[in-house]
Amino acid sequence: MTVVTLRAYKYALNPSPRQARYLDGHCGAARKAFNWGLGRVKAVMDQRAAETSYGVPDELLTPAISWSMYSLRNAWNQVKASVAPWWAEYSKEAYASGLTQLAVALKNWADSRKGKRRGRVVGFPRFKSKRKAPSRAGSPPAPSAATTGTPYFHASAASGCTRRQHRNC
Repeated sequence: MTVVTLRAYKYALNPSPRQARYLDGHCGAARKAFNWGLGRVKAVMDQRAAETSYGVPDELLTPAISWSMYSLRNAWNQVKASVAPWWAEYSKEAYASGLTQLAVALKNWADSRKGKRRGRVVGFPRFKSKRKAPSRAGSPPAPSAATTGTPYFHASAASGCTRRQHRNC
């Protein structure tokens, strides 16, 4: 039997004011992508519900859209220049992080409705507010890294920040 020891580290960033604004911008980019995707999904769902209430046959309903992260990301890439003209100022992974969070939230909601998910009932995702939502943006882990699946800032976003290292055992 092989014993695997995982060691986790927490880094407390101490960014300069300029770096803090840059990191906040990445969080805003993730929030923008999340809210854009949620608005798109909600608009289609509301339209389909209205058409159904008017007695429109199923074959004539507005086409449903996929909630997968890849579909949401492809749709985002097609409209990002008009929706967020400043999109190039931040990492593409910030936007992908927001869309991934949305895809997971929608899947959890759908699974909860169908009884496939244990635990409390999950409500439909809500729009994120700058004032209420926690500031986070993630980056996908390296393929070889052992992680707990929690989002983290990519090192390139925090380059130049001084760090205090804390070891959690």
